[in-house]
Amino acid sequence: MISKKLFSALLATLVILSIVAGSTGAFAQTQTTTTAPMRQTIIQTAASETNFSTLMGLLKVANLTDTLNGTVNYTLFAPSNAAFDKIPSSTLANLANNTTALRRVLLYHVVPGTLLSNDIKGNGTFTTANGLSLPYSVTSIAVTVDNASITKTDINATNGVIHVIDSVMIPPANATAAATASATAASTAAGGFLGLPGFEALYAVAGLLAVAYVVIRRRK
Repeated sequence: MISKKLFSALLATLVILSIVAGSTGAFAQTQTTTTAPMRQTIIQTAASETNFSTLMGLLKVANLTDTLNGTVNYTLFAPSNAAFDKIPSSTLANLANNTTALRRVLLYHVVPGTLLSNDIKGNGTFTTANGLSLPYSVTSIAVTVDNASITKTDINATNGVIHVIDSVMIPPANATAAATASATAASTAAGGFLGLPGFEALYAVAGLLAVAYVVIRRRK
């Protein structure tokens, strides 16, 4: 059986480590907060660019501004005004008058997560915010998503990134949403003792050892 002195030493060591780790984490978080550059959200960034005025108007009609103005990260493939000019005015008017169809088209331009230009390689598909498959291709000449070419990359925002495209992408009429991934993977990825990451796991171990010590003392 572990001696009383050895047990006390182990307990003291874990408590000290947990305090140091907690202090280090808090310090690092403070440093990140104070040194982070001031940026705008995707919506604020797009609203400040006159080249996105048509897109901004349609996002408001589709009630999607809050989605792209929150804390969840997204990648927006943003058609420029010139891209919308390629669409017949009657088609654009019909979209503006059909919120369901408009949201389907606009969400086809939004991919969950932050995808910088360096993250887009080879050929493949992204899953859009409405669960549709968005094909992309990278060649030595251009980077394309669906039928659009990316003309400007990596306009960073606090909640993601914007890439400017030269055409409006229309999802196939028969496209259906992909199955939603299980949330279990996210919770498993957190790892750590009892599902607790980093110094929180140390606190848990220290607490368990303290309980075990009390139990052993009472049995004597």
